[in-house]
Amino acid sequence: MTYQPGVLGWLNQFAGYLEVERNYSSHTIRAYINDLKQLLNTSPENGESPVTSAPGVVMTEMTSGVLEADALRSYVRDIQDRYSRPTVARKISAIRTFCKYLRREQIIDFDPSKPLRGPKLVRRLPSCLDREEVARLFMSPDSSSLGVRDRAILETLYATGMRVSELCGLTVQDYNPETMEIKAFGKGSRERVVLLNQSANSWVSRWLTEHWAKLAQGRQPQVTDPLFISREFTPLSTRSVHRIVLKHARKAGINKTITPHTLRHTFATHLLEGGADLRVVQDLLGHSSISTTQIYTHVSLDRLRKIYMSSHPRA
Repeated sequence: MTYQPGVLGWLNQFAGYLEVERNYSSHTIRAYINDLKQLLNTSPENGESPVTSAPGVVMTEMTSGVLEADALRSYVRDIQDRYSRPTVARKISAIRTFCKYLRREQIIDFDPSKPLRGPKLVRRLPSCLDREEVARLFMSPDSSSLGVRDRAILETLYATGMRVSELCGLTVQDYNPETMEIKAFGKGSRERVVLLNQSANSWVSRWLTEHWAKLAQGRQPQVTDPLFISREFTPLSTRSVHRIVLKHARKAGINKTITPHTLRHTFATHLLEGGADLRVVQDLLGHSSISTTQIYTHVSLDRLRKIYMSSHPRA
């Protein structure tokens, strides 16, 4: 069964609602819409343009066997056998959010998603580096223009705890070497200021003033240019930064699974171990909820427990 363009029109309106009113990230919106298209049996590549349909018509289309409580429960049972728990949880979240939106718009008379129960998620503690591993990682890049760029990236990720997507979105004007600050745009385009330490600021400044133009074939950086660029003078992608981090981790002899997000975890863990207040770490990470930041207290305690067990004579 393939649904008519009127349904796709409501999905487009729902996407606009998520962006404007709920301030969701583009990544989350795209995932939710694809999840709902799967539920409604429409192709994510469907190019049909939305049309205007009367609410009653659209309601009939959507509720004819798909957006009903029994059908949704059957759908959830099916995807639980095919997807991981986090993916199932996201798909259920997409359904619930969409049903609440339709109810708010008076497209449906009741919310059929209320009985849905998502899988219990086991929150895994994020891995992080110790201080000696961080030092080895920083020593890996060479003195070439690409090496200086990579060192500046590694230093920035660890000094600020910013997400890799935030780093890739930085422009030259977002960096202030005098105040040692960077303006970052996080999830939902939320703006915050992150702080650089002396070392990170020195390497970013050196990259920008001495090596940026070399990769840009002599062109001097303008305020709207990307802060970090490739050898082809293009903005770095998140995948490129992932490869940079992994390359230098291997070169430094670090055998752990490491990604740019590992440096974000390391940043938060080291701050808490140094006595930083949880609320301060929350602000620096750009978390909207303190509960998201609290996972790092478990990481810190876990590391302290290991140190205690290996160091105390009667442990």
